[in-house]
Amino acid sequence: MDEMEQAEDEFAQKAMIEAVENQIADGHPREAGMVMMALTKNGLDHDAALEKMADVLAVHVAATMENQTPFDINAYARDLLQLAKG
Repeated sequence: MDEMEQAEDEFAQKAMIEAVENQIADGHPREAGMVMMALTKNGLDHDAALEKMADVLAVHVAATMENQTPFDINAYARDLLQLAKG
């Protein structure tokens, strides 16, 4: 991976993490806050939990862009809940 690709990946990851932080703060989807609490209660530190949640968001954003469909908040929330089940 060249430096530009790495920089793009890092930027995208930071954007996904920021989006998850905003979801938790806004309470939408409500599952975001619930999953954060569950993950940290189960031993993950805050940053690691955010990264896992951001990975889920990235998958859904990519699918939305690839399929040119609206973002499916319900499918995203379901996948977040799966993280908490471990």
